Amino acid sequence: MKFCEKCGSLMKPNDSGSEFLCDCGHTESVGEGHITTEKMEKGIPDIVVKEEGDKILLPETDADCECGNKKAYYWMEQTRSADEAPTRFYRCTKCMHTWREYS
Repeated sequence: MKFCEKCGSLMKPNDSGSEFLCDCGHTESVGEGHITTEKMEKGIPDIVVKEEGDKILLPETDADCECGNKKAYYWMEQTRSADEAPTRFYRCTKCMHTWREYS
């Protein structure tokens, strides 16, 4: 992380990685070893569903699926920051469609 010497804001690297740019217009050359980039992709995580015979071992609840079914399995995960409520995931007991709901 690099902070602007003029205004104190966080500077971002340009597309080529040769300069740091600030919203105030100030630029600085990048010295050796300054830039490391890492792309992170987010999506619905793969869920391992434990089955016992032909029975899925997740709790069920009343939930309306787009297929018309009224029951779904559910689980919760902390997908956002720790100070926010967990995300509820639902999987239809009939068609296995999966969706999420935020609090």
